[in-house]
Amino acid sequence: MIKTLVSAVLFVFAVFFSCSQEPLKNANDRANWQLFIDNYWIADSANVTATLHPPVKHPANPLIRGDVPWEQNPYCFGSVIYDEEESVFKIWYMSYNYGLPVAERTPVCYATSVDGIHWQRPDLGLVEFQGSKENNIVLTNYGYHDLYSPSVIKDNADPDPARRYKMIWWDFPLGDEGYKDDGMCVAFSPDGLHWTKYPGNPVLHANKSERSISDVMSLMQDQRSGKYVAYSKGWAAPWPAFRQIVRSESSDFVHWSTPQVVITHKHDRQDPQSYGMTVTQVGRVYIGLLALYKNPGDETIDIQLAVSHDNRHWQRVADQQTFIPLGAPGRWDSGMIFTAPLLNYGDKTLIYYGGWDGAHNEKNRHSGIGLVTLRKNGFVSLDAGEQTGTVVTRAMRNARGPLLVNADVNDGELRAELLDAEGEPIPGYKADDCLPLHSDGIARAIRWRKHAELPGTDEPLRIRFVMTNVSLYGFY
Repeated sequence: MIKTLVSAVLFVFAVFFSCSQEPLKNANDRANWQLFIDNYWIADSANVTATLHPPVKHPANPLIRGDVPWEQNPYCFGSVIYDEEESVFKIWYMSYNYGLPVAERTPVCYATSVDGIHWQRPDLGLVEFQGSKENNIVLTNYGYHDLYSPSVIKDNADPDPARRYKMIWWDFPLGDEGYKDDGMCVAFSPDGLHWTKYPGNPVLHANKSERSISDVMSLMQDQRSGKYVAYSKGWAAPWPAFRQIVRSESSDFVHWSTPQVVITHKHDRQDPQSYGMTVTQVGRVYIGLLALYKNPGDETIDIQLAVSHDNRHWQRVADQQTFIPLGAPGRWDSGMIFTAPLLNYGDKTLIYYGGWDGAHNEKNRHSGIGLVTLRKNGFVSLDAGEQTGTVVTRAMRNARGPLLVNADVNDGELRAELLDAEGEPIPGYKADDCLPLHSDGIARAIRWRKHAELPGTDEPLRIRFVMTNVSLYGFY
């Protein structure tokens, strides 16, 4: 099964690179990219293997350090976006400030960056900390308990400009009596800085059941349904057996569905338990960054990949291999890692993460915020070596326009041919008609001698990729 999953991922990426010599402008940002992160698009394959590609940690990590009084331990629980309207990166994150009063212990902070590497804390003058408003704090708790997991989206489709930015977080708005008054809270903002807490918080209450949220959560907006979706740490029955992932959704950001379990575990050393998951929609696939809590075993937390094609049903990727590993012993991220949702920028996929130098059960640990990067959408590749490999996609309808691939073909050759419903090559679109691709690219257009685009028929067709010394990541 592992081999099948890997093959699927590599196949999708091969389609991205195709047989053209020039990339199609802006094509890599379109919505219909298909990734071979699992076997969803694979009908058949031969002589290919799937490879997971862990991201690379930035050499300047941590990029945000606990070097001001109100940020002793900055980390992601949080969100990062690239605001195309303002051409700037924005991050909302929290800090855990040991030994301070409850009201000042877990502030939500805001920073910006032009390049995604060098971050500035603006002096916002909004929230008082130890007698001064000269800080970058945008929100604090209700005063009864620590808040956790602020998660933000920018929602340009909302007709109300006062609700352009939306946030969820975990808090105790009515008092701290333990699983009576806590739950998911929401707030709205016109600019991401000035936040108004919803007066009816919490909008989702916690309870001692399997269908309940807990204190680690993340927000996304589904571009297909338009709904807001929260993924949260939950607890398996009988409560609290072990941690798992639950999902809730909303059409108005105030009324949320009863949480449903979407990822559970065997609760053993091979599949222990999870501590939250951030989700990002990439084309028509949903990619989860699953925080895997290694208990039983130890109490460290690292990151694995999960994938869904409907934003409801999830499976693990690459036989549950580690995607973002912990740092070496003694490093700033050697104990636990939590991520913001990933984002694509330029030719890279960026993942900002909070790292701790101690495990979950260790005290006096410290944190910072760092960055890992990988090839854009380059999570898994289907690899062919000297022996020619082939990947055949499942049938698709209404496929029109150019065929693009994301593939590394620097030392090899990639061709594609189209097959009809019976699996026969379509005249003019055979492998021999394809202009072979010999170069690397994240959005290469495949062309044939007489055709630059797909035939545009309503009849179902398949794509067969034929490749030698190629790593194929996806197709459009």
